[in-house]
Amino acid sequence: LQRQNVARCMPTNETVWNVAAEYFRLFRYGYVSPQMAVGTTSDDVSELMNSNKSHAQLNFLQSTMASDVTDGTLCGVEQLLKNWRLLSLYHKDVRMELVRLEKAPGAGESLIATTSISLTITENTLRYVYPHLTDNGEGEWSPLADKLLNQHIVMRGSVHFDWDRLNGWVARLESKVDILTPMMRLLGNLEDVARVFDGAFIALECALIVKEE
Repeated sequence: LQRQNVARCMPTNETVWNVAAEYFRLFRYGYVSPQMAVGTTSDDVSELMNSNKSHAQLNFLQSTMASDVTDGTLCGVEQLLKNWRLLSLYHKDVRMELVRLEKAPGAGESLIATTSISLTITENTLRYVYPHLTDNGEGEWSPLADKLLNQHIVMRGSVHFDWDRLNGWVARLESKVDILTPMMRLLGNLEDVARVFDGAFIALECALIVKEE
């Protein structure tokens, strides 16, 4: 279905369409750890950047994105991939579906993709993304943590591919995700939603950016 959604509106010989389609294919299930050696894997993006081991997602970003590509907050291929790694490390069942892909309004060859991102909130999520909910000072979890644990949420979003025709690469890859709506459905009121994100290591400014402590 995802491939059909792209194929319906993909002009022939349009590189930006091919780049967008490949992006959603490679990152459909979030970050994928490369096989570094027999029986071992590496989740360290910096190590990947300095190694000669092949990693499909990193290779793709390096070959199709500007070295200083930005999403409006993060800058550079390494940071974009690192954020995908953290998102996948701290959540379970990460999945990004392409709903629609079309030309962005205005001049140029930029594209806008409508997306659906789903993931499951685990104990890992609560400990590393919402740590303030797992310790009230007495070693006890907040009732809000219990409400969130093991919940599977689906978020609507978009990805803007800003195409640099001269250089033949993506100069800006801006993702926006509506995480408020599913959280409101789970918690039922804005006051609890505010408590969840006050002190969380995840940005709420229309982007799914995982912060490190």
